[in-house]
Amino acid sequence: MPELRFWSLVTALVALMPLCVHAAGPVQVLYNASVYTADAEQRVVEAIAFDADGVIRAVGDSDSLRARYGGGIDLDGATVLPGFHDVHLHAVEAGVNSVFCPVSQFGSGSRYRTELRRCAADWAADDWVIAAGVNMAALLRTVSDPRALADAVVADKPLLVIDDLGHGAWANSRALAAVGFDRITGSPPGGLVLRDARGQPNGVVLESAAQTLIDAALPQAEWLDTTTELFADALAELARHGITSVSDAGGYWPRGHHRVWQRTEAAGGLTVRASNALYLYPDRDPDAQIARLKQLKTAGESGLHRFDQVKIYVDGILSQTTGRVASPYAVDLGLSLPGASGFDYFDTAVLRRYVRDLSALGFSLHFHATGELGVRAALDAIAAAADGSAPHRVTHVYRVHPADRDRFAELGVFADFQIAPSAQSGSYQRYIASLLGVRAPDLMPLTALHRAKAPITLSSDWDADVLSPLVKLATVLEQHPSLSRADVLDMMTINGAKLLRQADKTGSLEVGKRADIAIIDGDLLDAQPRDIAALGIVATLLSGRAVYLREPAWPLDDADSWHPRVQIGN
Repeated sequence: MPELRFWSLVTALVALMPLCVHAAGPVQVLYNASVYTADAEQRVVEAIAFDADGVIRAVGDSDSLRARYGGGIDLDGATVLPGFHDVHLHAVEAGVNSVFCPVSQFGSGSRYRTELRRCAADWAADDWVIAAGVNMAALLRTVSDPRALADAVVADKPLLVIDDLGHGAWANSRALAAVGFDRITGSPPGGLVLRDARGQPNGVVLESAAQTLIDAALPQAEWLDTTTELFADALAELARHGITSVSDAGGYWPRGHHRVWQRTEAAGGLTVRASNALYLYPDRDPDAQIARLKQLKTAGESGLHRFDQVKIYVDGILSQTTGRVASPYAVDLGLSLPGASGFDYFDTAVLRRYVRDLSALGFSLHFHATGELGVRAALDAIAAAADGSAPHRVTHVYRVHPADRDRFAELGVFADFQIAPSAQSGSYQRYIASLLGVRAPDLMPLTALHRAKAPITLSSDWDADVLSPLVKLATVLEQHPSLSRADVLDMMTINGAKLLRQADKTGSLEVGKRADIAIIDGDLLDAQPRDIAALGIVATLLSGRAVYLREPAWPLDDADSWHPRVQIGN
């Protein structure tokens, strides 16, 4: 799009958006565009019209809509899509993670000493020293005694280093003692406390044990204000990428994640629709936890967000050999797991009890599973215990046994993939191959599940991976050439809306739905996959008003009337 046309478009959108915040008024038309509707016919039309309440009134050809409603904004060939749905990300965590002291993902003992000394100085006034970014598998291969190294740098207060993938933590003796990990034998339910040759904790904890440490380091009472402020930055990043609906997969309610969303919407600052998850802790009493989750469940009929999902970890991750696989891993990271084939968060009876009771309460269940036995355990639990009243999904699905591929369609369970350049890189493929051997080529069977007619969504797992929907779209089209562009876009729009139980309201551009829209500055529908990631989001609209405009480089006469902090109707 020529620069002059772009600024004309953005100027027109700025003029348009104040109109769409107030009571019902004139209908606005966006025309001369490629409008992908994501409806059942996967239509591409030229124009879309919506009213001042943000409700779509018509889609069709430019001349007809302009004749019916008059005027409008010439998009000069831009692409208009339903706002992207990202059904698995960590929005609250993305905000707060930005303030932790960064350390190397892949470092050496000497590098980590230097970095942790810097972190200790930066956090000298705080009760804890909190850093982030280390890769746990690499740490275990590089540092023989992680706790001793941490104690040598910080001995007078707890030190916590959160990993790069949300499945581990590195701690000094003070931090381990703060949660009682120095006094237990073995490991807590759902977690792993790694030990040295003497049987003492070596400073590395994995899976749910890491979340126990993070809960202690980030208590709700002390961190809620900071976390809420940082969440605003995460929301701005979502809007910048054309994302209008999400499912926040963190949901660590002891840290107040649910309250961050509540506060933000109450202040008029929420700029996405959200169906969020509450984390299921494997070390808590089931009766008490189910009762607490029932209290925290919100339906969100009158607002933009709700907490109506439960995040259930079934296994760990392949890259640190905690994903549950059918055959032993070829590499031993010293986790002392029976059979060396991964890790179960829950035993079968407890998992099925949670599925039965939470499903009966109306929760959608959001299973984390990476290995083929982890995926099978999730499907088995749904088949045995879910009541079918809500859509459920299994996210990550790195490995699916061929015998289980048809079960997604049979059970109506969504398969949620995160397919980004990092997961397709040669270095990652070689590393996973070193763990799984000949099974590595079967990673992420997106095409196979699509052929099996499984309902599929694509998400980001941000901030553990790249957020951009355009990068994701380009990667999928390059790696899975048999999939049509429309089918992949549906996985990022209408399928996400179905999973989040809002397809009656959004996810496609159809009459009567909300004008949740992403505008892209080029012909996304015909661009070569290698060129898609270079396209940009011009504007993101939620209920017909801008929550993002690209680089508005001019004085605004009435900034408050379109600023994202203005309350948006649902």
